[in-house]
Amino acid sequence: MNFNLSLRVVFAITSLICCACGVRAQSVLAEAPNYNPTSTIASASRSLINESRPSLTSESIIKNFVEAEAKFRGTLLQFSFKRDVVLQTIGKRGEVTGEYIRNSVFVLDDRGQLIEQVTKHPKSTIKELKITKEDIQDLAGSQLFGLTELNSYNLEYLGPEMLDGRAVQAIAVSPKQQPDPHNMRARYFIGTVWVDGVTLQPVKLRGITEPHGKQRFATFETTRGIELENLFFPSSTFADDVLRFPHKSVHYRIKVRYYDFRRFASRVSIIELDDPVSPNSPN
Repeated sequence: MNFNLSLRVVFAITSLICCACGVRAQSVLAEAPNYNPTSTIASASRSLINESRPSLTSESIIKNFVEAEAKFRGTLLQFSFKRDVVLQTIGKRGEVTGEYIRNSVFVLDDRGQLIEQVTKHPKSTIKELKITKEDIQDLAGSQLFGLTELNSYNLEYLGPEMLDGRAVQAIAVSPKQQPDPHNMRARYFIGTVWVDGVTLQPVKLRGITEPHGKQRFATFETTRGIELENLFFPSSTFADDVLRFPHKSVHYRIKVRYYDFRRFASRVSIIELDDPVSPNSPN
């Protein structure tokens, strides 16, 4: 037999044996219960990630959240931004029965305080309820920040969750002191804050502001979807709730958009400053 031909025959036989072994190996794995090559690789990747990432205790998660939120507050005071507010009452068929519009620019004054400059505020057409000074205060307070004063709240770690495909940590928020209906200016957020699993910065908060007194306030949700300088800034607030008064119920909707965040080139000098949360009757 020709020597070169013999080599080719031997090589062909060896290749067939290797292929057969490979097929058999795949067959054995495929016959294994719950075998999924994709999930097996993903599980291995997650294991490597978990082994390389130090575990966080509930105390350290809350501590890092407080530090991240304090940094956000300090940074926000260095930015101007725009906010468009639409408050609506909704009829039984889903139609808008009244509307309150308030568009504003927030700037920093020479005392380091954020000041609202209203740019558009037509007369309200809402008839079923009155937009109060507390409603206006919440728009620039709990609905924007959530926790208005960090040291005034109890924080309870609830555990890990998935939120819109993102790994987050959930934290329950409640005031250390009972909200006083006789002191409506002292407003407190009660609800849940979801913080990013890596940066531990808030990405969403959902809750309500108290006290209520004789008024009623909607459960709202604020999303921090704008990333600037490695921080998450608010992008929207939304609420669609039924406010239940003693003698009637009102379907109420809140839509707020935050945008055009810019670092200050200079501050605004204020000579006379009106109360930014003074009563503003919609009627």
